[in-house]
Amino acid sequence: MNNYEINEDTYVVLAEEIGKTKIIEKDNEYTINEDAYKVMDESCKYYGSSYKGRIEASKKLLDCSYKLPIIVEESSALIFFPIKSSLLQDCCWINLNSIKSVEKNGNKCNITLINGKKLLIDISKLSIENQIYRSSKLESIIYKRIITKKRD
Repeated sequence: MNNYEINEDTYVVLAEEIGKTKIIEKDNEYTINEDAYKVMDESCKYYGSSYKGRIEASKKLLDCSYKLPIIVEESSALIFFPIKSSLLQDCCWINLNSIKSVEKNGNKCNITLINGKKLLIDISKLSIENQIYRSSKLESIIYKRIITKKRD
């Protein structure tokens, strides 16, 4: 499968190796022949922007410049955050709304998704919690703008 577009069922976009990405969805899990970055960029383009454009928007909205969450698609609140620098080949993006819980596991953490799937991620619990906070802040900013527009 190629030319994957992130959708409401997409939970995780996980780089496996150069040119291979594991996609974890609500009810499916498979590997595609694309880099994770390309999946993110093409999905942003599919929904009317680019990865670079989404990053610039997040920088401005959050007043932050590293490991930024992005809004892949606004109306469905598809917000993904990277677990490390998005420039790194082995970056993984997680859908904010797919997380059920996060637990410390030594220097790593276990993430339980809302479908029960568990991931062991090589990142501290504090770092994941910071990413969840930033993503939630971004979601809140967008939600408030939508509510304000509906009132006007």
